[in-house]
Amino acid sequence: MDNQRKFDDVPMGEGISYEHFLFYLEQGREIEFVYKGKEYFISRSLEGRSVWDGQTKVGECFGEFHQDIVNTTKIDGVTLADLIKQNKIKITTVF
Repeated sequence: MDNQRKFDDVPMGEGISYEHFLFYLEQGREIEFVYKGKEYFISRSLEGRSVWDGQTKVGECFGEFHQDIVNTTKIDGVTLADLIKQNKIKITTVF
């Protein structure tokens, strides 16, 4: 992948670019992030990808079209894509 070198570092506790976020999703990684002091988790299972707020699923499951989950899932009425692009989330862990 051309972006491999550009995205070697996992930015723990920092914001992340939209492209970098998608890169991790395309790799099949799971991501924990914080938004407004709450921790969220993007899981990957046989059903697809989901965003979780603790034990509560935020939205529906999505297959392998990684842009679907960031363009469709909303937190506080704002898409995950917009939150990433506006640098409003902070990465805590990438699995």
